[in-house]
Order: sequence, then C-alpha cells, then structure tokens
Amino acid sequence: MTRFIYAISGGNAALAQDVQVSASLRRMVGSGILVAVGYIDPGNWATDIAGGSGFGYGLLMVVFVSAFLALGFQVLVSRLALATGEDLATLTARHLSPGLAKAAWLAGEAAILATALAELVGGAIALRLLFGLPLIAGVAVTGVGTFAVLALARGNADRHERVIALLLSIVAMSFVFLLFKANPAWTEVAGGVARTGQALRDPQGFLIALGILGATLIPHNLYLHSGSLAQRAQQLPPSARDLALRMARNDTIVSLGVAMLINAAIMIVAAASLSGSGMIVSSLDDAHAVIGRTLGVGAAVVFAVALYAAGQSSTLTGVMAGRILSNGFQVRRGWSDRRRALATRLVAGGAAAGLLVFTGGEDPDGLLVLSQVILSLALPFALGPLVALARRKDLMGRYALRGAWAWAAMTATACIIALDGYLLVDMVA
Repeated sequence: MTRFIYAISGGNAALAQDVQVSASLRRMVGSGILVAVGYIDPGNWATDIAGGSGFGYGLLMVVFVSAFLALGFQVLVSRLALATGEDLATLTARHLSPGLAKAAWLAGEAAILATALAELVGGAIALRLLFGLPLIAGVAVTGVGTFAVLALARGNADRHERVIALLLSIVAMSFVFLLFKANPAWTEVAGGVARTGQALRDPQGFLIALGILGATLIPHNLYLHSGSLAQRAQQLPPSARDLALRMARNDTIVSLGVAMLINAAIMIVAAASLSGSGMIVSSLDDAHAVIGRTLGVGAAVVFAVALYAAGQSSTLTGVMAGRILSNGFQVRRGWSDRRRALATRLVAGGAAAGLLVFTGGEDPDGLLVLSQVILSLALPFALGPLVALARRKDLMGRYALRGAWAWAAMTATACIIALDGYLLVDMVA
C-alpha cells in the first residue's frame, strides 16, 4: 500500500506522506458502527420491551442516560487507542499484574460467549415467530447463518463494516415502520420522560432500569473499539493524532446516537402498543403476539425480522472482539475468524440447547436475561483497567485523563459496578 501511494504521488515523498495520512484519517470513520450493534442485540430488546410495557414512557430517560454513559466510555477507549497505538487488551496484559490480566481475559471471553448465547437464542425465537421452527432447530439454523455472514464479509474490515451497516439499517428501518404503525402521542412521550422519578421509585421499575443499564454497556465492545482504532492509527504521525481523535469521537457519537434512537424506538413502540394491559411484557413471544393484535400481522412480521437481524449483526463484532482479546492477552493467537466463531458457537449453542431442554423450552427469554447478567459481571474487568490506564501520564502523555473528566470517569465506574452488583444480588435472591 505504501509503495502504491508513493507511485501515485509521482515520487514526491512529502505528497506521498500527506496522501497516506489522509487515507489513514479516513479510516477513523467506520469503527463506531462496529460497536453500535452491541447496543441493539436481543438482550436489549427484553429490557426495553419490559420497560415500555410496564411503565409506558417513564423509563425512556434511562435509555438516554445509559447511552450517554456508554458513549463516554467508548470515546475514552478510542482516546486510549489513538494515544498509545495499542488496544485495551494488550495494555491490560502488559501493565496489570498477571492475575488481574488473566481475570480480565476470562471476563472478556465470558462476555463474548454471553453475546453469542443471546444471538443464538434471539435468532431462534425470531425463526419460531416467522416460520414456527422449534427453538433447538432455530439455534442450529442461526448458527449456520453466522457462518454465512462471516463468508459474506470474508475477513475484510471494510466489508465487515458494510455488512454490519446493512443489518443495522434493517433494524432501524423496521422500527421506523413500527413507530409509524404505533403512532404514539408525542406529547405523552415527553410527559413520560418527565415522570422518570416516579417510575424509578417503583421497585420493578428500578430493576428494569438497572437491566437497561447493564444491557447497554457491553465489555467486549471496549476491546473491539480500541483494537479497531489502534490498528488504523499505526500509520499516523503524532501531528495527526488530534484530528484523528476528533474524527473517531464524531464517528462514535453518530453511530451510538443511531443505536440509542433504535433502543428508544423499541421502548416507544412497546409503550404505545403493549402498555395498559396491567402487566409487564418481558417475553418476546408475548410482545410479538400483542403487536400482531394491536398493529397488525405485517407489523408482527417486521418485528420478528428486525429481531433476527439484530442477533446476526452482533455475529461479526463478537468474532472480531474475540480475535483482539486473544491477541492482546497472548492466548490462542493464530486462530482464524471461522475457527473462533465455530468454537464460540459450539459452546454457546451447546449451552443454549442444554438449557432449553432442561426448561422444556418454556422460558427462552430467561436465557437472554442470563446473558445480560454475565455481561454485567464482566463489565468491571474492562472498565477498571480502562480508567486506570487512561489516567497514566507515562502511558498517555498529554492525552492522559485528568481533572474533572478523570473524577467523572472514576465515579461513573464505581456507580456502575455498585448498581450491577445490586442487580446481581437481587436476581440471585
């Protein structure tokens, strides 16, 4: 690539360098779409639908606040990657004690498995809603679909982003259609946002809010984002770092903004079509049935198609995050994406099939809840090292996190860990 740029510049070294820097800067745009899909996986659907059906628009502000927190940490991890030229996994392995580094790696792998579990179960539920396929057969078909998506991308980073953008577009357009069908009263939406405190004072509302928070902040997305940007920034000179940081930040804001709006649309559709029944609808099957009755059969089909696309969109990002995690922690290096995907899907598929057989297939949504619990448990092992590393001036130089922003990051991390712990204790109890 370097020789090609030099050739097209007519042998002018300075011009060739400018062209190469410009090409590297353009690649700062696109990594945000990779992490955006993590915020609309089937695990998020269950919490958004439960919140909308049970409390109307009262928990919509929680969606916005959770997205804002996620955005802050994703911008922070992009700052770490561009300042150091290395990803979070590599830096964690190098600068933390071996024991803590191993714990962070295991937690990251557990998060990837949990996401694969949600993807397979969510896809199986969608196929049952669309075609009446049994859940275990749906898990197998969804797993095969994973390899079809990987084959479509064929290991090319730009192609990965295009495939993911296509799947994300399907989900987004589906909920634009569902919003049109639901036709919510926007004055009531605004009024519901103003009643957030009332919804949070309800014990069930508070627990759903914690579930929304836990489903939004996904640990392996931090590794994925840092790895993607670190690789793209290797050819950047120090003089271009500031511009690269701004471009990466804006890309992240736009991409996660789209994901936030999709999450908000899920809750608004649930509030407009499911609330008022006197119960919290936490089952995707029940949500599909009620949407079919209130909005029509076509809307129910669109709902199921969007659910399947949301599950498959996390396929590529989970595989890519696994590669970055393994390389950074020096574990299973050299594994191909397909081999990694096969191993992950075999483990997650075996767990899903076993649990479905054990429960008689009565509560597949419970497996989605289980995946969110695992993600919540894994989150501190990514957030802690991220904030600690970002504050190190010997590592970050002039980009080190300090002052009010450092205190804000540490406070947010402590609060998230405490809230996740509360959610876990409550669910176990």
